[in-house]
Amino acid sequence: MIKSGGTFLYKGYRCVIGAVIPIENSTYIAAASHIFYKAGVGSRVQFEGAEGIVRKFLDDYDVALIELPSGCKAEITELGSAAVMEDALLVNEYHSIPCRVIRAGASLLYLLFPCSDMPQPGDSGSPIVQKGKVVGLLSSVMLGNCTGTAVSSDVLLSLSL
Repeated sequence: MIKSGGTFLYKGYRCVIGAVIPIENSTYIAAASHIFYKAGVGSRVQFEGAEGIVRKFLDDYDVALIELPSGCKAEITELGSAAVMEDALLVNEYHSIPCRVIRAGASLLYLLFPCSDMPQPGDSGSPIVQKGKVVGLLSSVMLGNCTGTAVSSDVLLSLSL
C-alpha cells in the first residue's frame, strides 16, 4: 500500500513519500522537490508496480506533487497542525528519529534533533508526525546545530491544482 513514510523509485533511487493527499478528483504523493534536480513536470516515478507522474512543483515550498494512477491502493494521510515545543517523530521505512518542533510559521517548521541521531541523505521529504498526524515534510538539516526545517502540513491542506 502506498502511504506516508513509504518509498518510491526515481532514477533508481529510493525516495520518501511525505504524504498522500486528495486534490480535486485525484490522489497525489507529496515529496521533496529537490530530489528531482533539473527534472521537469512529467517526470515519472515507480512504486508497487505502478507509475506516477510529477504534475507540479511548489517552488516556494520544496514540494513536488506526483499524481497516482486511478486504482492504486493508497492510504490518505491524516494531516495536522504542529504544536510548538512539543515532541515529534521523523518516520520512514528505514527508521524513526525523535525531534521537537521548536518554531512554526505559516509554511515552515523548525526542528531540533538529537545530535547523535540526525536525518541522513535519503530522508528528504520524510513525514514529521505529532500525535499520529503528519504536521510537516522534512526539507533540510543543519548538521552544525542539529536543527532542520520542514514544510508545514498547512501548505498541503491549502492545495488545489
